[in-house]
Amino acid sequence: MKLVSSKIGILILFSVALLSACIQKDYVFFGESENWRVQYTVTDDSGCNSTKGYIKYLGNDPMPEQLEFNVDKIEGASISLDENGMFFLPYGCSNATEGSELKATIKWDTQSETIQLPLK
Repeated sequence: MKLVSSKIGILILFSVALLSACIQKDYVFFGESENWRVQYTVTDDSGCNSTKGYIKYLGNDPMPEQLEFNVDKIEGASISLDENGMFFLPYGCSNATEGSELKATIKWDTQSETIQLPLK
């Protein structure tokens, strides 16, 4: 009887350890300026830490036709916004975690802005 209960205890501990290893954690980095809103999400999946996010134009001037951006390790040039003023960042991998300090740099027309992206 004692042997069975110790096997059950070991099985429970193993199950808890396995489940906690499979839990993914999202880190959402968010920043906004007068002209732009940037959200960048890093999913800690014990692999490449996959990323997703968006850039949205908030300015009052006509929407820029082309822009360049740099967020974490993702860069783009000659990017066009959709009809809602948004660009969805391509999926990628990141080393960013809870303690990371990220920023986004956006260049359009003759202007440039750097936006701090604190953890939300």
